[in-house]
Amino acid sequence: MWNSKSILSLAIGSAVAGSSLAAETINDQGIYVGVFGGVGASLGATLQQRGAVHLNATRSLPINASGSTGNSTHVSLGGAQAGYEWKRWDFGGSAWGLKPAAELEGIYIGKHSPTGVMPVKPRALGTQYVTIPMTAGVFLANAIATFQTPYSDKVFPYIGIGAGMARLSIKGSDSANPSEPGINHFNSDPDASDTAFAMQLKAGFKGQISKNVRLFAEYRYLSINATDYKFGATDYPGVHLPTAPWHVDLGHQKYNLFVAGLQYKF
Repeated sequence: MWNSKSILSLAIGSAVAGSSLAAETINDQGIYVGVFGGVGASLGATLQQRGAVHLNATRSLPINASGSTGNSTHVSLGGAQAGYEWKRWDFGGSAWGLKPAAELEGIYIGKHSPTGVMPVKPRALGTQYVTIPMTAGVFLANAIATFQTPYSDKVFPYIGIGAGMARLSIKGSDSANPSEPGINHFNSDPDASDTAFAMQLKAGFKGQISKNVRLFAEYRYLSINATDYKFGATDYPGVHLPTAPWHVDLGHQKYNLFVAGLQYKF
């Protein structure tokens, strides 16, 4: 039969076990893996198209259109990570502590289509509208700092910084001018890709749902350096004068991203 002493002993035992689990979770170290997904926005960036129209066998007209991709573009993403987290560093005798970690992370940003509005030089040729449907694969090495606070032994804030490389791939680009309806100036080869340096900052919260499993939610700021692309010449025999291949310069890409995921710690 249960009595008051038995119930008290059980309650104390459960509390001690829970505290031991929390302490073990906070203080142990080891490898973890995670998966995540999210949404966000690609912010506006500069865009420039350069090339030339061949007027005849000996003369060409240089073309230079420049502007920006304007408003932000919605993006979705997914990815995976693997890392190693070290034991907690105590801040003196306080309840505050810090757990450092290092991780490798791969991110895939799904198709999004920034469009540049670019006045042409010479101005008599009007405005070029360039759409670049792109995807991005990003590989980063991150340093993470997770904080223990006196406010919870289940929820832990963290910050991180990372650096690596991004591969941007453009498929089916389009360069249109209202003065030439039906003409895609990149029609002979509308695909291109380039690689650039990438960095990110992130901050969020981890929630411990068992000794080995954590949920996390975070904000990320991802930055990708400027990239250059080469598209095919305009090829519409009898309809449009031939051109040289086109060079497109996309400026510094910036993303605001909101991510949630699941980690498993071994």
